[in-house]
Amino acid sequence: MKTNQKYLFVSFVAAVAVAGMSLAAIGSAQTVVPVTCSVNSSSVNVDQAAILTATGGNGTYSWSGPNLSVTNSTGSQFAVTYPSVGTYPITVSSEGLSATCNVNVVTAPVGSLSCSPAVQNVTLGQVASVSASGGNGSYTWSSPDLTISNPTGSGFSADYASSGFKTLTVSSAGLTATCAVNVIAGTVTTPPVTTPVTPGLPDTGGGYGQ
Repeated sequence: MKTNQKYLFVSFVAAVAVAGMSLAAIGSAQTVVPVTCSVNSSSVNVDQAAILTATGGNGTYSWSGPNLSVTNSTGSQFAVTYPSVGTYPITVSSEGLSATCNVNVVTAPVGSLSCSPAVQNVTLGQVASVSASGGNGSYTWSSPDLTISNPTGSGFSADYASSGFKTLTVSSAGLTATCAVNVIAGTVTTPPVTTPVTPGLPDTGGGYGQ
């Protein structure tokens, strides 16, 4: 009888261990968050920036898509422009998971507001310059990454204190348009200063006569 009790105890311990491993595996599987993708607008005008945002995965993302010129394909946000009307799928991947967003590109209506360049790359410390057209000719600029002291006018320039994905939004006549700026870590390379060399007298090879 004692022998049977011993086997029963061992079987119970083994069952508890297996159950614990199974629960751990389930818990681990539950920590994998599905990847999601969203676009900032249901449609975007030709040559204007569509801003895509990813969540989930492990926080590290890679963006890809057909007819896509990738300039900064990492990070939780990604900006893209298209020169032609159409619907363009863009896929974001993370931790072996993926999700796809469709960017709906439409013809810009008459009088629409635009921001140019829609997407640009600058090195940390360089100035990013943008300009607006359309609307009613009166513009207001804003950015979550900047304190803007003079936010009016058709053009705007700024440099950023940190690298990463930045946005600049311009408003006019109740319309808005957004430009994206990829600020790349690094420093601006300054060309070396060269000092002009004054030619010396020619060497005649002569000396004092003996």
